[in-house]
Amino acid sequence: MDEDQLGALINTIYTSAFEEDGWDRVLASLLAPFHASQVIAQVWGWAQRAPVFTSSTVEDASANGKYDAYYHSLDPTYPAYLNNPPKHLVFPLAELFKPDWLFTSAFYCDFIKNYDMGQGGHALLDSNAHQLSHLHVHRPRHAREFSAGELKLLATLRPHLNRCLHIYREMTGLRAKASLFDTALEMVAATFLLDPTGWVLALNKNAEALLSGNSPLTVQAGRLTARHPPDNARLAAALAPSAPGAPPPELVLRGSAYCPGMRLTITPVNGRMAPLMSDVNRIEEVAFLVAARTIGPTMQNLIASYGLTRAEAEVALLLAQGLRATHIAAHRETSTATVNTQLKQIYAKTGVDGHAGLLVKLLGR
Repeated sequence: MDEDQLGALINTIYTSAFEEDGWDRVLASLLAPFHASQVIAQVWGWAQRAPVFTSSTVEDASANGKYDAYYHSLDPTYPAYLNNPPKHLVFPLAELFKPDWLFTSAFYCDFIKNYDMGQGGHALLDSNAHQLSHLHVHRPRHAREFSAGELKLLATLRPHLNRCLHIYREMTGLRAKASLFDTALEMVAATFLLDPTGWVLALNKNAEALLSGNSPLTVQAGRLTARHPPDNARLAAALAPSAPGAPPPELVLRGSAYCPGMRLTITPVNGRMAPLMSDVNRIEEVAFLVAARTIGPTMQNLIASYGLTRAEAEVALLLAQGLRATHIAAHRETSTATVNTQLKQIYAKTGVDGHAGLLVKLLGR
């Protein structure tokens, strides 16, 4: 393998570390350079006396499960590591135990033989008091032994593979946290994750729905913005570092015609405690979590709860915003008599006696 090929292989190793299925890609990239039938990587937990992570190029999807469930107890590799530690970080199979003994064992005859394994080159990736990480490059039993050049190549790749495995497992853990966080956010109010400047890094589905309708909140040039200038100034002031122990600031944004008011709760967060949804590479940028909840009725709620028509719901919302019948008529380009008729229908459907009763029902005041 020339320098360009080696450089390309190392580049593949590192770029794959950040991909969701990247470690599988890394193992597959080692098949051709070593003329291997299979490549396997494992992290063995000493306390568990079992593998805590296994990945391989074996196409049989059940193979890893079989190994984890039973065949790991027959694997002679780990007793050999304990009883006869290898003298090198990269070594052929024969340095751990005699191949003739392996080929008569139940582990070989019942399991790895089925996957064309038996002639192995091993690389000890990492070892500490808790775990042992290593990589096996396998050929069938009767294939040629690994040459000194191939073992040297494996030794050259070993530190890169070790670092890649660490990165990959860390990224997998972060993705799991991000997935849980994402799921939790989808179950709550409209929620935004912002960087220190107010730039929207992520938002949940409820927030997308809020922005798609009439709302006192919007996103302009990538930043969370209140439509009403005084409200926007208050929002900008709230998106600033707070004193230690201070409660999360709350803002009430005023509504307008067809648009209910909104209450914002702004919570400073540490990116590592709240992974960025769907992009774990940017967690350090997260500075604020903003939860938005509407105050007062919405058109959809009025139609669903009281059976109002769309026109009646619009009239009710305008009334809740403080407009009188004459102003509502002008706004809707209709007559005052029509609006008064609609108001009577609204009062009847909502079970109130008049204007004051409707405001109490809709706004709680």
